Amino acid sequence: MNNNFYEIPTDWYNEFNNTFMNQMNTMPNMNMPNMMNNSTATNNDLADPQTAFLRGNLFNSLYDPYKNYKYRELKPKNKREELLYNILKHNFVLTELDLYLDVYPFDRNMVNTYNKFLNDKKKLCDMYEQNFGPLTLDGLNIGNNDWNWVKGPWPWEMMK
Repeated sequence: MNNNFYEIPTDWYNEFNNTFMNQMNTMPNMNMPNMMNNSTATNNDLADPQTAFLRGNLFNSLYDPYKNYKYRELKPKNKREELLYNILKHNFVLTELDLYLDVYPFDRNMVNTYNKFLNDKKKLCDMYEQNFGPLTLDGLNIGNNDWNWVKGPWPWEMMK
């Protein structure tokens, strides 16, 4: 049963895309960017996750530093903090790529890059959960009817 108020036919997207492209091809050239082609960004334009996270911008060509401001390096104190820091960096990169793909949804290169970072983040989360407990509720093993969330030490208990 479909819970949507309106049911959208499965071939709607293909039909819409073909109609849209036909309309775009018949319009006079107005120097509009072609959303179907790859964008101007490349993987060479992407900063590494560490740099991107610290400066708040993934794209090298879009980063404009403020005067001579130097961002502060963050230094994890232990393995737990290092894993959390890496997860945060990957979350940032995924958010930036998600925003980029909202504008250029057909950029296969960036979709592949997004999927690579998503897989890396999943591995980091699994590694963290195996060593330090669940990060979120969906990281729990609920199949055995145990509520593992409350079994381990709480974050403020681990900060000693």
